[in-house]
Amino acid sequence: MRKSRLSHCKQDRLIEHFVSGSTALTAASLCGVNRKT
Repeated sequence: MRKSRLSHCKQDRLIEHFVSGSTALTAASLCGVNRKT
């Protein structure tokens, strides 16, 4: 992703959760980020 304030580690974890089929709410809570980010 370009111009993101999230660290690369958090970005990678979010992408892993989305690929596995998790919802945004679930992925955000597991990664510790705001669900609207």
